[in-house]
Amino acid sequence: MHKERITQLIARKLSGEASPEEIKELDALLKEYPEDAYLLSILTDYWPTPIPAMAGEDAASEAHFRHILDAAAGRTEEDTAPVYKSRPHYLRILLTTAAVLAGLIFFAWLYVKQFRSQPAVPLVSRIETIAKPGAKSRLLLPDGSVVWLNSGSRISYPANFTDSLREVELEGEAYFDVAKNSGHPFMVHTRDIIIKVLGTAFNVKCYPEDNKTEATLVRGLVQVSKTGDGPQEALLLHPHEKLVVSRAPESVDANTSPASISAVPDNMIVKHLKESAADTAMVETAWVYNKLVFDGEDFPEIAAEMERWYNVKITIHDPAVARYRFHAKFENETITEVLSALQLSLPFTFKINNNEVNIYR
Repeated sequence: MHKERITQLIARKLSGEASPEEIKELDALLKEYPEDAYLLSILTDYWPTPIPAMAGEDAASEAHFRHILDAAAGRTEEDTAPVYKSRPHYLRILLTTAAVLAGLIFFAWLYVKQFRSQPAVPLVSRIETIAKPGAKSRLLLPDGSVVWLNSGSRISYPANFTDSLREVELEGEAYFDVAKNSGHPFMVHTRDIIIKVLGTAFNVKCYPEDNKTEATLVRGLVQVSKTGDGPQEALLLHPHEKLVVSRAPESVDANTSPASISAVPDNMIVKHLKESAADTAMVETAWVYNKLVFDGEDFPEIAAEMERWYNVKITIHDPAVARYRFHAKFENETITEVLSALQLSLPFTFKINNNEVNIYR
């Protein structure tokens, strides 16, 4: 490229190493590209003026080096002390440094010249909201959408939705009531799936410690695709349908009707929920109304919910107890009251020590 060649020739000219042919070549290039002559004029103005040639290469090298140091310190020739002993390598170091410096200055100037005419792109600041274990959070997004954030979850979104898409990132569980805007689709990015909507209400559950991600549609219509590079097959969810993306084989409750399950490719399952169930009674959305609902989940799944709900650590010490499944609904009960109520259904014992809960046969 001509600019790289101009950089080399400028560096050689300022360092005094350019041959007459190279100087002619530089002059020709600057005539062809006059905008680059501006840099040469700047560097020439600030480049140290060479001192008269002295007898002997060593003396010239030392005197030139000394002259530059004095000029940088603001000293005149009358103020300078006698020169040091001969050090021929100074000139070589100086010329190399000069060439590198000239190249850096040139490319910096070229960068500024290239981008100064382009409009500045504002940096979009992001907001991150975290609901700590044992707590929930409700927030209003810049577009008017409302989000309820469950315990142990975090959401990240721009301070202003300036693009054609309204995009947020979620880790954990959240219930979205999206403000309708057909010109700006709303997208939720999670570990396993991407949800795209226009205006609707849905729940997403994607805790990193869980072996599955769930998306439950309450009303409206959403498009769901798997996270990954390249185009992904998209599915449409209808009201009272739940998509489950499993990282391990999905276990199905023995009481679940096969007609309520639709298999789709790539370890994805669509479950059809009871349309008569109110939002407050659905396992997937009851937490928004401060209700803890279990509908046939096994004990480890229930324990994980209770850990986030009460900010405790639960350990099940018996494999048989871990296979227990429960159907129950709680509201405003303590963890002791919940476990005591579950004991009425199936036999187990528990011990609570501060925030640690141990469950035995």
